[in-house]
Order: sequence, then structure tokens, then C-alpha cells
Amino acid sequence: MRHLFIAIIILMAATITSQTDAAQIMYLASITDKTVASYELDDATGDLTIVNSIELPISPGPMCFSPCGSYLYAAMSGKDANGDTVNGIATLKIGNRGKLTLVTYAKIAVRAPYLQVDPSGRFAMTAHYSTGEINVYKIEEKIVTSENVDHHKTERTAHCIEFGPSGKFVYVPHTSPNKVYQYRLDAKSGKLSPLKKPWVMGPDEDHEYHQPRHIAFHPTLAMAYTSNERGGGISGYRLNTRNGMLTRTQTLSSLPKDYQGSSAAADIKITPNGKFVYVSNRDVEKRDDHQDSIAAFQIDSRGELSRIGTFPTVWFPRSISIDPTGNYLVAAGQKSGTMAIYKIAADSGKLNQLKEYDAGDGTIWTMWQ
Repeated sequence: MRHLFIAIIILMAATITSQTDAAQIMYLASITDKTVASYELDDATGDLTIVNSIELPISPGPMCFSPCGSYLYAAMSGKDANGDTVNGIATLKIGNRGKLTLVTYAKIAVRAPYLQVDPSGRFAMTAHYSTGEINVYKIEEKIVTSENVDHHKTERTAHCIEFGPSGKFVYVPHTSPNKVYQYRLDAKSGKLSPLKKPWVMGPDEDHEYHQPRHIAFHPTLAMAYTSNERGGGISGYRLNTRNGMLTRTQTLSSLPKDYQGSSAAADIKITPNGKFVYVSNRDVEKRDDHQDSIAAFQIDSRGELSRIGTFPTVWFPRSISIDPTGNYLVAAGQKSGTMAIYKIAADSGKLNQLKEYDAGDGTIWTMWQ
């Protein structure tokens, strides 16, 4: 009995040690280099070290994980080895220290600027910007297939597709029509049905900061937030957890106070503790001194936003991501070929840039595991 007790203690200690030693891995997709690179984080210093890079047959874009965490899915679009234009969704197996192995890829009809998987891991959802549509594809044995189980024609510039916290509802921000489409998911069939109110409007067209682009949900509050592409802004929405419908409550600018010219907000991310939310601003002016930035906001106990400030960043930050501990934020510069990592101040939410890395041309998507 004593030997069994000792064995259990040793096993528990090994498990704790293994969990403690498990490295955080960040994945970075490049449309120009056609690669997905894996970076290991040093939790103490914030240093990122590349540990793996895989070249795909077609340029990768948006990515997401399987619910089990063992697979990475990447939407792809571009010319294949034969020079033919192909759109697809790749299934990659995640190995030790983020090493990726391409299992296969499924061909789809239209380029997808956003990709997400339902909580059961049985369906892959795509939003299509150029054609204004949503598609649902079947996943079999963790592999995304070309089998289309649902299709919805919406409006052009469908930019994102995300699940609410319950996994029962799906939201699709559209920039040009200034709307967030709202759906209920049938978990058995994978089919989407519009809610009683099929969309919620973004800020008024005469507002300086409208056109919802990406959406993020608060980890504990019944709140959602969108980055607003036109002009650069952020909006808060109250979430009705029973019927899934959103009600817009607040809109703020995400631009630096002294910013001059045109800007387009891109990504939005919330810290795991729900205290802070960040929006990336892309400078779209033709000038040498690019004034791209990351805007930081504090979220109070009611879900209300207050502005913290803006912080300079790499050129054209299409994608930002926050590590699972909430200590670090990474901004990927699509036009600079670099990425920057910041330390997030736990008390204030302010960003302190630690280092900038060469990351290859066309860095379009970053996310953590």
C-alpha cells in the first residue's frame, strides 16, 4: 500500500511538472512565404524562438484549432504547383513543441478570410468576403472535408465568423453593410438558422467609427465587442444569453488622438481575465512614416469600455493575438514582414514593446496555444 501511495505521489508530481514545463506556442501564417511557423515563448522574458516552419502547397490565411487542441486548421488560397487558383482548408497535426504535419486539405469554392470550428469539432464554418456568404463544412475524424452541409447568402464583405460563449449562436460581422448577422446553430446537423432579428446594425453610417469587422466575446460577462474598420473604432454589445441577440451599447474611437489621415481597424482581442481589450489600427495613408497602432481599453464590471491609450506598432497589423496567460500581446505586420511582442501591464493594460522580429513577408494571422 505504501509503495502504491509513493507511486501515486510521483505520478502527480510528474504531471504537475509536465504541465508547468509545457511551453506556450505561437503560430504565424505568411501568405507570401506560404508557411506556418511555430514559435516558443519564454514566459520569463517574453522572447520568441522559432522551433518549426512548414511550407504549404497554397498560401495560408486564417487559422483555428480543433477543440481537442491536437489539430490546426488553415484556410488557404492561391496558385498551386500547376498554376491553378485553388481555395481550401488544410488539416495539420500538431506535434511536440508545435511541430506541424500536413495531413490533407479540402478544396472549397471561395476564398475564406475567416475560419472557425464549432465546439463539438464536427463542423468548420467559413465567412466569405468577396461573395458575401457563409459555408459550413463537415469534419470527419478531425479532418475538414469538402462536404458542404449548409450555405447562406448574406451580403458582400462578410469578414468574420465566431461562436458566442454557449456555442449555440454564431455571429458574422459585415463591414460595408455595417451589420453583424446572427444565427442559431443546430449542433446535430451543422445548419444555421437566422435569429428572430437576423442582424444588428453597427454604429450609424454618419458615425466616424462604423463597419464591424471582427468580433470577440467577453470570457465571463454577457458582452461582445467589435473592431470597426471604417475610421478605426470599437463597439460594445450586450448579449442576450437566452435568444442570442446582440444590442449595441457603446462606441469609441481606437485611433491616437492626434492621428491625421485614413485608418482601418482590423483585429480585436480580449485578455483571458476579461480586464482589457485591444484593437489594431492600420495606417492606410501613402507615407513613409507609417503610424499604425494598437489601441487599449479597460473593461469594467458592467462591460463598459474606457480608453487606456494607443501604442505604436508594426506596419499594417492585420492580426494580433494574446497568449493564454494574458501577459503578452503579439502584432503581426502584414506589410512590414515583422512582428512585435509586448508585455501587458497587469494593473493598467498598457503595452510595453519588448522586441521586434523578422517574420517573413505577408504575415497575416497569429494565434497561441
